[in-house]
Amino acid sequence: MATYTITVNERTKAGRGLVEYLRSLGVINEANDTTLNAIEELKTGKVTRCKSFEDYLASVQ
Repeated sequence: MATYTITVNERTKAGRGLVEYLRSLGVINEANDTTLNAIEELKTGKVTRCKSFEDYLASVQ
């Protein structure tokens, strides 16, 4: 199975139509709330930086 990444301008009529068609086929996977929140935290810099896995384990306990 191949994976393709495309960019579609949803501001245009053709772009909206294409996205709606792909959704109707089940081709586009929608992100859930947890994923969207994680992306927002990443964009705003609310991340934990660790130098090693041991540092990570210490920070989450």
